Amino acid sequence: MRWKFAGSRRRIALGAGAVATVAGLVAGGVAVAGNAGAAQTGATATSYRTQLIEMRTAGSKGYFYTASQSEYLNAPKYGMKFTGQVPGYVANTAIRGTVPVYRLKMKTRASYLLSISAAERNKLTASGAWVYQGVVGRVPVAAAADRVKIYRVSKSGIGWRVLRTAQAAAYVKAGWHLDGFMGYVWTHK
Repeated sequence: MRWKFAGSRRRIALGAGAVATVAGLVAGGVAVAGNAGAAQTGATATSYRTQLIEMRTAGSKGYFYTASQSEYLNAPKYGMKFTGQVPGYVANTAIRGTVPVYRLKMKTRASYLLSISAAERNKLTASGAWVYQGVVGRVPVAAAADRVKIYRVSKSGIGWRVLRTAQAAAYVKAGWHLDGFMGYVWTHK
């Protein structure tokens, strides 16, 4: 997918080699897609993939993730800035072997969290401190040659990020908490 970047007339293809962003796994509540979107082949096999983009929220209060170009283009109106990080590609439809990535927003500040756990989503929204904002995309839960692992990490006062294995390890070494395995993202469209 070619993205048009805010404040620019250019459209460029973002690489998936950047670190990244999709989040959390807490025990339970993970529903994997079954027959929906059976295995695809040929030129249409990747038409369901879109880039996951990481942005910093206004005042650097947290991180925001989207796979929607229109949402990305409107984000600067709310003081959000592209971090330069593109973790990879997520599915925009139910594909066999994928799980939904839920986005939640903290009620008291501009901080967002991604999770693949319905149980975690339900627990956080029931607490009254979080608002469920929907599904950002879907990620595979099994390894394959064209996929990389992602993990969610967190740090009080900074927020939650989704990172690839090496970056997650570096963040943990720097004092961040490893929340857990988030699945995989595709490395290309």
